[in-house]
Amino acid sequence: MNQFAIAAMGGDRPGIVAAVGEALLELGGNIDDSSMTILGGHFAMLLVVNVDRDRDSLDAALRPVAEHYGLKLEVSDAEPHPFSDQDRDDYVVAAYGPDRVGLVSTLSRVLADAHANINDFGSRLGADSTFAMWFNVSLADDTDLEQLRLQLNAAGHDLGLDVRLYQAEAEEL
Repeated sequence: MNQFAIAAMGGDRPGIVAAVGEALLELGGNIDDSSMTILGGHFAMLLVVNVDRDRDSLDAALRPVAEHYGLKLEVSDAEPHPFSDQDRDDYVVAAYGPDRVGLVSTLSRVLADAHANINDFGSRLGADSTFAMWFNVSLADDTDLEQLRLQLNAAGHDLGLDVRLYQAEAEEL
């Protein structure tokens, strides 16, 4: 079996996930990991799949689906990444407050400086201009959690954000 990463995006409409899934099924492919979302009416899908075909065959099988749904499609080899979460614990950083420029970049910089790996990120802007964001991060076992909390809270205070750091529960992941 060969492992590939698939990225597809375009205007949202019903049937995209089913059509991609059916194309993979016809090839005997298996979805190992996936993330799909709709942002501002735009659909985005990232998949890691195993299939007993080469990249060109997989691309050829997915191309008609992409054309039918108006998707931009990218199929690439999925090489194992050297970063490992084996000795790391999952945490959630949640923040909310008034929207302004620099919220994501500031908190993500604090996390990067703490050698946190951001596994997942999401954000929403409410009708009242309240911005909410959440990061699922992996932290090394030797991370000083109290120091990281202080740094996140200081950055949040400067931005007018309420910031929380807590250990993720298995069902949250």
